[in-house]
Amino acid sequence: MTGRTRECSEGIQAGRLRKATQFHDAAVVVDDAPDAAVNLFVLAGIAAADVICCSRLGVHATGESHNEAIALLKKAEPDMAKHLGTLLNMKSKVAYTHQSVTPGDHKKASRASLTLLEAARRVTRRAGD
Repeated sequence: MTGRTRECSEGIQAGRLRKATQFHDAAVVVDDAPDAAVNLFVLAGIAAADVICCSRLGVHATGESHNEAIALLKKAEPDMAKHLGTLLNMKSKVAYTHQSVTPGDHKKASRASLTLLEAARRVTRRAGD
């Protein structure tokens, strides 16, 4: 694999799925704080992408490069890469600037996060069959 990756164990995969679920659930609870919610949706999506990569490739991304993380997910589950891209494109705005997210950003982040989380759950169930 190119870029920085880490091999996955069942424990890592289960832990990342647990975090993806917690971040997503927390984002839904703090829906009235859109910047915080979107930041949590981003974290949920990243963790869910890790689960997908762990299940399919045996590794997940650990580097700082968003492009590498998206490329790795594209190898694991091509249809999910665009959703991670959507979230990572919002990360800088929501976490590192003074700008607030728009209602459209919030809606996109919610959908992308949920799509990745559902895919992570699906691949985890298949791996356990």
